[in-house]
Amino acid sequence: MMRSMTPVALLAAATATAVGAPPQVIYSEIPGDPTAQAPGLGIDFTGFLSLYASPNGQHWIFKAFVDDAENDVIVVGFGLTGTIVAREADPTPIDGTIHEFLDSDCGINDLGVFAYGSRLDGVPSTVDEIIFSGSTIIAREGEPAPNLFDLGATGDEIYGNSLNSPSVLADGTVCFRADLIDNIDSDYESALYIGTTVAAQEGTMAVSGQTYDSFAALSGNTFSVSPDGAHWIVEADIDPSALSSVEAVVVDGSVMLQDGDTFSGLPLPIDAVFSVEMAPNADWYARGDFTDDSDWVVRNGSIIAHTGGAVDANDLENWGAAISGVTGNINGDYLIAGDTDNPDPNANSVVSLNGQQVVLREGDGVDLDGNGLADDDVEINSFSPEDIVLATDGTIYAFVTLREAGAGASLGDAFIRLLPGSTPCNVADLDEPFGVLDFSDVVAFLGAFAAMESAADLAPPMGVFDFSDVVAFLGAFAGGCP
Repeated sequence: MMRSMTPVALLAAATATAVGAPPQVIYSEIPGDPTAQAPGLGIDFTGFLSLYASPNGQHWIFKAFVDDAENDVIVVGFGLTGTIVAREADPTPIDGTIHEFLDSDCGINDLGVFAYGSRLDGVPSTVDEIIFSGSTIIAREGEPAPNLFDLGATGDEIYGNSLNSPSVLADGTVCFRADLIDNIDSDYESALYIGTTVAAQEGTMAVSGQTYDSFAALSGNTFSVSPDGAHWIVEADIDPSALSSVEAVVVDGSVMLQDGDTFSGLPLPIDAVFSVEMAPNADWYARGDFTDDSDWVVRNGSIIAHTGGAVDANDLENWGAAISGVTGNINGDYLIAGDTDNPDPNANSVVSLNGQQVVLREGDGVDLDGNGLADDDVEINSFSPEDIVLATDGTIYAFVTLREAGAGASLGDAFIRLLPGSTPCNVADLDEPFGVLDFSDVVAFLGAFAAMESAADLAPPMGVFDFSDVVAFLGAFAGGCP
């Protein structure tokens, strides 16, 4: 049974990540700020989308926009440093061509080998869609699409003008989804490729017996593969009747979830699948909603979050109507991002680790100038759906929007990093080592209380430091760390 949230509990939840080393801004779109500078260009970023990372989380890649008429760029990086590897209107690895448009979905492995999609300018429209890995052509519109099933003659199939969802295996093999394949019966024109091997094809039968009608055409990588290539996941329609659509989560060729299914203890049926991911350790994740538009998240088929369910081990707030992202790492740890039922509209978006601890929250201050402190009057406003990474060592990378501190004016998008161990386990965890409640935290609280600092202002009336703050601290301290 979920506990109702008392004012003290609400305030504790709302400030649970307000102390400790803050997230650092790697890039932003704050005009004139050094973090807004696109590397090597001397102009500002104007937006970020589609963040991906290597299995260990150390290398990252994303598409962004810059303040220029030719505004698409692909950025590849490590830690706090990025490099632009492709830009709209710049030459491609193919002589005589330039990038006309860069796709938003990308991939990268632990060695930094990356892949991305591009539409070329300077060539006929029948051969302008391509996936590159560095300077290598992986797949190109008009070139042979191998190993497909076709009702008619086989061997003449060619890639069409939709190549997407690239990822890079540990050995450098590139996986991708090919849609609108030419010279093939229209019922078979989409396929999932692991290198040149077809993992699944529209019109053919899944291992579990259903027929693939299509694969999800949503933005972002809807085909995800483990680093060794042994396991994969995709969102598919498994109703070939053309009378309706039945969305399904397919893992290694078997349908694991589909529209109409229910989970134990949650009577409403699944209404939609929003995203899928295969983690580096072959754990699989999916999220979607029920028929009442409430949301669900599963890990290996088991519910790990749903609207109305507890956000963390403190059992102080529940997930709200919108759960916007989930990702896992090779250790089996996972992050879930979404809104909560916290009544404070300026603190009700969070990122939770393993269903145990809130590690990022709307309203958390960020380090904009790189001095290690959240003293720039800038805070997190919201989290971008799906654009979040959990590295093997616990480092978190995420796309967020920023605002002026105190729920002020919006400052636009940003790419941030939160180092492991920099987030306290609750409001009583005021001093290092974070994750351990000990006498140093008591001393830190007493010092903050005496100085009338916000870290000790834990109970209403806010701005008044009295015995209620002491009671709130002792309660949180007694609760321990999850």
